[in-house]
Amino acid sequence: MTGGQRALDVVIVGAGAVGACLCHALSVRGFEVGVVDAETGDERPSIRTSALSRASLRHLSDLGLWPLEGVEASALRALQILDRGGRGRLRFDSADAGEEDLGVIVNHGLLEAALRKKARALGGPWYRERGEAATIADSGVEVVTKGGRRVRARLLIAADGAQSAIREQLGVPVLQYRYGQTAVCADIRLGEPHEGVAWQRFLNDGPCALLPLPDARRASLIWSAADQEALRLRALSDADFALALHDAFGDHLGSLRVEGERAYFPLVASHARHYTGPRFALVGDAAHRVHPLAGQGVNLGFADAHALIKTLQAARSRSADPGSHRVLRAYERERKAENLAMLVATDLLNRAFRDDRAWVRALLGTGLNVTDTLPMLKAFFMGAAGATAPRTTHDGP
Repeated sequence: MTGGQRALDVVIVGAGAVGACLCHALSVRGFEVGVVDAETGDERPSIRTSALSRASLRHLSDLGLWPLEGVEASALRALQILDRGGRGRLRFDSADAGEEDLGVIVNHGLLEAALRKKARALGGPWYRERGEAATIADSGVEVVTKGGRRVRARLLIAADGAQSAIREQLGVPVLQYRYGQTAVCADIRLGEPHEGVAWQRFLNDGPCALLPLPDARRASLIWSAADQEALRLRALSDADFALALHDAFGDHLGSLRVEGERAYFPLVASHARHYTGPRFALVGDAAHRVHPLAGQGVNLGFADAHALIKTLQAARSRSADPGSHRVLRAYERERKAENLAMLVATDLLNRAFRDDRAWVRALLGTGLNVTDTLPMLKAFFMGAAGATAPRTTHDGP
């Protein structure tokens, strides 16, 4: 690299939830961190919600980032799963994990804004511009912003989302699959209180989920509909959309009414061929994206952040270069297998529940009912989702 600007330890491109979390955590641990992010940081709610697992809450709490001012959380006390015929049922309850809840539901826009506010309060360089190019050299990396500013650092962390411009600039290959589904999101007024229970019903085209919000009679809808069906739903009035939703979901929560606008997002699975290289690391959606049926997207991102923080702290303790590929590979080894496993698991579940063959539908319905009667099997699935395993008692020594 050339020029007289002193290099930072780390430059993070993208200050969504994961990028802002990393900025705060590394800054308080003594790293000199700069951020390149075009977002204004306005504290505005979004239609999207995030389900934070207990593992994510533990990580955030350890980093001094939970609870967060301005973020109201709705406790997730249970998850009720139904097959499309309504005969197969499976319930995950926080009591089975020996916990008060399985996690919380938060507004994603407010979560991002609160994390940005915490990160910016530490006073590190913050450039409100889009990062558009990156150049890697032996001694460091240079990020060029949309406005032409050049930011130099020893390590670049790309946290700029699924359409990462930095990942593309770095030439990292990405495996990508379009599901032919669109996520339909909206706030829904319920006829009956949700009691902290998230409901998910698997339909012909994909799952339809209602997640509990702080108001006992409001829920966040995430309906994975086939692209063509999503186009039909988009054209409906709110009243007709509510009728279509009731037909799809059933009357488990009484009458359903749309509150506010609806949003539509195409569903894509993606995975970067590698997460790291000399002087760079990918995190969150820049590295991987999974189907939302398990609500694990942001949790995988926070787990990435947790692992990368540990890796960089360990390097710092032995005075190692944080941008060394040898150092960064430890982070990739820890996270790649778990992220791939979640991608494959959610993909297989989505495909299986959309299968029209009668024997597959019967097997899945039976499987849900059988799993519901086996505590150890339920504990396995809850552990995979980041919940604590059930507490056990011993009658002997």
